[in-house]
Amino acid sequence: FLILYPVLLFFIIAEKYLNIISFDGLVYFTLLLLRRKLVYLDFHFKKISIIFWTITLLLSGLSFSFFKQANYLYMTKAYVECNVLETKEYSLVRRNKGYATFMMKSHESIKDDFTVIENLVGKIDSYEIGEENKYRVILKNNQEVDIKFNNYNQFTLFSLDVD
Repeated sequence: FLILYPVLLFFIIAEKYLNIISFDGLVYFTLLLLRRKLVYLDFHFKKISIIFWTITLLLSGLSFSFFKQANYLYMTKAYVECNVLETKEYSLVRRNKGYATFMMKSHESIKDDFTVIENLVGKIDSYEIGEENKYRVILKNNQEVDIKFNNYNQFTLFSLDVD
């Protein structure tokens, strides 16, 4: 088990399997294992569990109400990669059937935003504004992609159609 646990943790965090259920399950499973070894944890297990689940539900609720993203872990990961460490120009926040949501650092102009998006979708031939914050992008290979922007002070969330 001691060999499997770090490998499991790596796959959950680094290999894009990070979601609330697996993270919460892993933390709770860790607490259950440590409960038998640490007397303090065994004595306060119920309080610690209630605090942990309350924090998880609170962070999920806040993330969903402010950013329409229930998985605050991906939001945190994307924010750290794009804004704090600046290791990536964009980072995946959520992928659903038909679209994906990414985060990037806020830029001064829409041209800078499209420069980052070009790295993701390919060369952009032109774009036209549709609804509010929604653009229809035509690529050099004549494909069309719809992109919706949600701008915040420190970052921008953008959603695009994927197959």
